[in-house]
Amino acid sequence: MKLQPGDGGVEILFAPEEAGVLKQLVHQLIMLLESHSGTALDPDPLFASLEVGGSEETPEDPALARLLPDAFADADDAAGFRRVTEQGLINRKLQDALQVTADLTVMPEGADSFAEAAEAVAGPVPDTGAPAEAPDDGEDFGGGSPVPVNITPESFPAWARTVTALRLAMAARIGLESEADYNRLIDADATRGTVLVYDWLAGLLEAVLALGDATDETSTD
Repeated sequence: MKLQPGDGGVEILFAPEEAGVLKQLVHQLIMLLESHSGTALDPDPLFASLEVGGSEETPEDPALARLLPDAFADADDAAGFRRVTEQGLINRKLQDALQVTADLTVMPEGADSFAEAAEAVAGPVPDTGAPAEAPDDGEDFGGGSPVPVNITPESFPAWARTVTALRLAMAARIGLESEADYNRLIDADATRGTVLVYDWLAGLLEAVLALGDATDETSTD
C-alpha cells in the first residue's frame, strides 16, 4: 500500500492481493447489511438515508449488533428509536460500502477482476472469516500491477466509515474487545488470521484518515 497525489484527491496504490481482500471484505459487509434490511435500497443516497423503518430488537448477530447498536439504555426507548431509524442507518452504511466498491473498479492491466489479479500474484483470496494471513501492506506489489484507487474529499467519509465498520464487525465476530482479548486471539490458530487482517485494516484506516487531513489542508491553501 502506497500513497501518492491523485486526481482531485490522493491515490492509494494497492497490491493486487490487498485489493482482492478488501473487495471481498466490503462485499461481505454489504451482504451482512442486506440480510437485515427490510426494503430495497433506494438508488438516491439522500432518500435512502431518510427511509424510516426497522425492527424493535437488537440483532442477534454480534456483528450486526455492533454496527446497529441500541441508542438508549432503556429497552423501550431503544426499541422505539430503532423502529424508526434502523433502516435509514442500514441504507447509509450500504451507500458507503457501495461507494468503496465503485472506487475499487479500476483493474490492473490485463486482469478481468480483482480476484483474478490477486490469484495471479498470491493464489486465491482467503476466506475473510478466518483468512490465512493479512495482505502485505508494504510497497512491494509482488510482481503484479498496482491497483490505483483515487480518494477525493467527497468519497473520503464513505471510505473512513466503511473501513471502521469492517473492523467493528470483525472484532464483534471474534470477541475482540480488550488488549487481553487481542493477545489471546493473536496466539490462537483459529483467529490469528482474522486479527492480522483486522490490524491491516487499522493501517488502511490510518492512511485514509491521513488522506482526509491532506485534502482538508489542500482545500484551505
